[in-house]
Amino acid sequence: MSDLVALLLTPFLAACLFVGIHTWLGLQVLRRKVVFADLALAQLSALGGTIAVAVGHAPGGAAGFGYAFALTLLGAALLTVTRRVSAQVGQEAVIGILYVVATAAAVLVVDRSPQGAEHVKRMLVGDILTVNATDLLKLALIYAAVAAVHALSRRHFLATEEDGLQRRQRFTALWDFLFYATFGLVVTSSVAVAGVLLVFSFLIIPAVIGSLFSARIGVALGVGWGTGIAASVLGFAASVTLDAPTGATMVVAFASVLLVAAGTRALFFAAPETRRLNGRRAAVSVATALSVAVGAQGVWLMAQPTGDQPLLALIETGLGTGPERFLTESELRVFREAAEMERGHRAEVERLAGMERNARWRGEALREEELRRISSFQQTFNEMGRGERFVQDHLRALARARERWIVGVPMTALSGLGLLLLFRCCKPGSRVR
Repeated sequence: MSDLVALLLTPFLAACLFVGIHTWLGLQVLRRKVVFADLALAQLSALGGTIAVAVGHAPGGAAGFGYAFALTLLGAALLTVTRRVSAQVGQEAVIGILYVVATAAAVLVVDRSPQGAEHVKRMLVGDILTVNATDLLKLALIYAAVAAVHALSRRHFLATEEDGLQRRQRFTALWDFLFYATFGLVVTSSVAVAGVLLVFSFLIIPAVIGSLFSARIGVALGVGWGTGIAASVLGFAASVTLDAPTGATMVVAFASVLLVAAGTRALFFAAPETRRLNGRRAAVSVATALSVAVGAQGVWLMAQPTGDQPLLALIETGLGTGPERFLTESELRVFREAAEMERGHRAEVERLAGMERNARWRGEALREEELRRISSFQQTFNEMGRGERFVQDHLRALARARERWIVGVPMTALSGLGLLLLFRCCKPGSRVR
């Protein structure tokens, strides 16, 4: 456990830094109505890093940072200029074009570079677990400098066209460029560590959550910081528990926290009458979704009994049953034996993977011969497990074919009855609307 804490401590501190600076920037982006500016600048930063790797510089080096920041400054200049000439089409259209062009250019560069697929993956989701103390110090210094600039220029950065203040300023373009330049510096530093997708999540989701609960920027900032750190903790925990890629898992965690926050805001923090109306709408929406899902599952079971039946499998798991009840005694015996053998093979694969992972965490790299042996054993047990799963899948498909009418017809009828009742409750003049 202590090894795990030591492994995650520095990445978690980096995530806290990301939440701190990006939430502030995200609130300003929302006020300026240029939500996707982050994606455009992040993609330009990723393009710069990709060009640096393609011409022979080491990934993550000073040259890569220079290329990335140079292209990000170019993007900042374009966003500043186009704000004054995009009144007819909107600046979001310009930002979208900038993002598409940067993405296409990155694909063209990656196509000519070795290990292009791996670079694209790192560019999108990053690898926050590789952050070390030196990286953390660099990020802290960069973010502190940006925070100082924003603290001194807070009044100018927070001014919007609706405020009427910027129209009276002589150096509006200069303030815009300074904002986008500091924004680009933060994005360039973050993308190199966390990737485009996670940086966008750090920027927008905590800021949106804060804005849901308060229009005051101080309160919104505090709420955004709290929920952003909570989402980071959830993402790290889910990544470790599920042994899943950390960056992608954290993006999903941030989205989950946003959904919970939006539901909490609608059901508990709105005006009393609005809360009651939102509660009724939420109940109707959930009931409708469940009815449609049950009906679709019933129709799918009747049409394709041998295909995957995800909802039915979930219901059976909750009830502690399964399609095996439609098997004969001999078929059920074979099914259970195959399931038991597969569990044994899977446990052996996980044990071998745990040996390699624990050795890596402790800094005790395994010899090449040991790694080859573990890889060979894992491949063998995986093949044996696939064989046992094939037996289970065959018997499960046989059972599904026998239950298609017995279960499919009632599910479809139940769904139709539920939708009919909901329609009667929600038609004009009823209480639930």
